Amino acid sequence: MNKKLVFQVVTVVIALCGSILFLFCDMGFGITPLSKFFIIFFGIIVGLQCIPATLLFIGMIKGIFSRSETTGRVLH
Repeated sequence: MNKKLVFQVVTVVIALCGSILFLFCDMGFGITPLSKFFIIFFGIIVGLQCIPATLLFIGMIKGIFSRSETTGRVLH
C-alpha cells in the first residue's frame, strides 16, 4: 500500500468511528439520530481537514524563509 492510500483509509476509519461513537451519545435538544450523524460526521471531516491545511501553511512559511536565505541564487 502506498502512503496516500494508508492516510485515506485512516481518515475514513477515524471519521466513521468518531461519528458512530457520538451517535450513541445523548446530545440533548431532541435531535434525531440522523441529524446527530450528519452534525458529527461533517464536524469530524472539517476537523480532519485542518491537519493538512496546517501542514500546508507551515510548508509555505518554511518556503518563504528558505528563499530569503538564498539571496545569491537565481530561482527558476
